[in-house]
This record gives sequence, C-alpha cells and structure tokens, in this order.
Amino acid sequence: MNFTKLMTIALLMLVVFALGAIPVFAQTFGTGPEHAVHLDKARGYPFCEILLIQGKPPDIAAAVFNTSGASDCPPDKFDALNAKALAETLHVDAVFKNARRHWMMGELWMYTARETRDFDGVKATWMATLPIKGALSGLGGAEKFPSYAPSPIQRVSKYLYKKGSQVYLIKDTDGHTWIMQTYTTKVDPTMTEATLPNLGSMYKELPAGWKFEVKTLDKDLTLIPPADKNHMAHVMADEFDDVYEGCGFDTACSYMP
Repeated sequence: MNFTKLMTIALLMLVVFALGAIPVFAQTFGTGPEHAVHLDKARGYPFCEILLIQGKPPDIAAAVFNTSGASDCPPDKFDALNAKALAETLHVDAVFKNARRHWMMGELWMYTARETRDFDGVKATWMATLPIKGALSGLGGAEKFPSYAPSPIQRVSKYLYKKGSQVYLIKDTDGHTWIMQTYTTKVDPTMTEATLPNLGSMYKELPAGWKFEVKTLDKDLTLIPPADKNHMAHVMADEFDDVYEGCGFDTACSYMP
C-alpha cells in the first residue's frame, strides 16, 4: 500500500471519529493488572467513589473508582476534591463524586478490580463501568443520583448477606425486590445504621405502590451478576441517596428476599 492510500485511510478515520460514528474516549481506564478485592467484614465499612465520565449522548460511560480495600476515603481529602479541576487534569468530560458511604452486606468480592489511583490523597481502585443513560444523563453536574431510577452497572462481583442479618428492602410494582447495598449521610447527616429501619416513614418520594420492608434473613443471600447477562447488575438510589440492588431481573439473587 503506497503512502497516498495510507494518508487517505487515515483522513477517512479522522472524519468518522469526528462525526461520532464510532464512540471514542479520550482516556482508557480499567486496564491495570486484574485482581480481586475481598472484604470479609464489609457491613459498616466506609468508602467513597469517583466516577470518571466520558462521551456524548448516547455513548456515555463512567469508569468507577472505589476506595474499598485501598483507603477508608478520608473525609477531609474527599471533600476537598474539585470535580471540575480533576476532570480537566484527567482529560475526561466530567467527574462525579459519589458520596462517602457504608456497605450493608456481610461480605463482598470484586473479582476484576484493576489499577489503583491516587486522586489528590484519595486512593481508589477501578471496579466497574457504568453506562450513563436516561435519568443518569445529567450525572456529571449533579449532587446525587436520581431517586428511584433503576440503572445497569457492569461488574464481576459477589455480595453475601448472611443468615440472621437485618436487611432493608424496597418492593416495586413490577415484581422486583431491591436490597440496600449502601447507606450514606450525604442527604441526611444524622443517618446511621440504627436509623435505617425507620426509612419507611421517612420516605416522601417513594413511587405509588412501592413498599419498604425490614427483614431478618433466615438463610444466606448472595447477589452475583450473571455471566450470561454480561455481568450486569441493576441498581437504584432512594431519595436519601442510599443505593439498592435489584432481585428478580435474572438469576443474580440466590432467592427473592
């Protein structure tokens, strides 16, 4: 192939990318050595997340960096992070700071964790890719996740809620049961684990027909996003920005709690 043909192909590729026919991200994340993150005492464990958002509608995704196993998300350093400045430094379209949270399962495994980065004193590890669609489309400029808006997230993980543990559930009108994955003090600074059983009376925006329940498990419950569904989990936030994961979409949950 001569030089002229090579130049023609190169120019055509540049035009295609410029027109957006092929989604191209400026930076690639989640490419470090693969390893597992395991928390054997996950319940109550503090963490936070930094989402690096890239792309234009309809091709937008976030690289999710989670501090679990890397640091306890020091509040002073996390609060000091400037999302806009960080986006410029990392050459991404936006950065979303997912509020400091506490895990609610007894034990967890993240099997395909990748590189750990230091975000101005907050060490976090790449854990997942989150498609940004629908209600999440404005996430880059938001203070919290949209309430009661289910969204998929791709991760290879296992969550174990142990027999005898108290869990917090939301049951929607489509037959799904959502189990609390994390809680946060982002919206209500007084929120503690002791407050969680009272959420039913605190919710003011719960969709019509949806119900909140408190349950003590009589056997272990596992949540494993199935490989035949490309390891997609279904998650949503409540009005206090607590996050739930859905059962009843596929075989992810070992049973319906």
